[in-house]
Amino acid sequence: MMSSMDWRRAIGVASLGALGLVRSASAQSSPPVDPTVEGETRAQLEVQAKHAEEQHRTSEAWILRSRLQKGDFQDGDRIIVRLLGTAGMVNTLPPNDTITLRAGKMLPLPQMAEVPLDGVLRSELTARLQSHIAKYLRDSSVLATPLVRMAVLGQVKTPGYYWTQADVLLSEVVMKAGGPLATADVGNMVIRRDGKVIWNAVDTRTALSDGLTLDRLHLRAGDELYVDDLKGSIPWQTIFQVVGPILSMVILLRRI
Repeated sequence: MMSSMDWRRAIGVASLGALGLVRSASAQSSPPVDPTVEGETRAQLEVQAKHAEEQHRTSEAWILRSRLQKGDFQDGDRIIVRLLGTAGMVNTLPPNDTITLRAGKMLPLPQMAEVPLDGVLRSELTARLQSHIAKYLRDSSVLATPLVRMAVLGQVKTPGYYWTQADVLLSEVVMKAGGPLATADVGNMVIRRDGKVIWNAVDTRTALSDGLTLDRLHLRAGDELYVDDLKGSIPWQTIFQVVGPILSMVILLRRI
């Protein structure tokens, strides 16, 4: 006879399969992926948004429409800028420099005008910078790698915020935080934005099993991956942190 835990796992597997079929159908109708472009293109996001709206997945549709309208960047984001060639003019940028966006989503560049990134997607970033830098540097090319400041909280070894590239797998972000603890309910992870859940536990499990990246999940700086604990489990780490100093004091007093 199946236990309640077995039933929950069975339901989770069935849900993963159903979501996998839905996303597979969406992927088949999306424009082909250009391997030279980092991140999802505007055309791909438009198709996904329309598909989500047709299937009444309102939360996902809202995330996609918000991304298309506002872009992927926020004040304080970091971008690695690589200049690959500056023939004919003095190099005004280090070959590999990490630049922070200023207020108004403006990217400052030495001896050049700032680049506005409001409404710009990650997949459009390199082309936008290339067009801008070409006004100042001849025969030059540029590569831009956006970084995402992602929070990993809850039952992980080292909770906190981590800077990572947008094309990394969600599972890699979990490992950046030291991986889940023994008390972690790895089947009950959610992704939150501004305190609200934008990807529930089923969707997050699907993302982990399908090997989705932060960009494919439409995540941005400040989003949180929260790993819940096993209900009824004993939080030994917390107990040791509280009780440990007390036990040490008791042992010390007994020796006096």
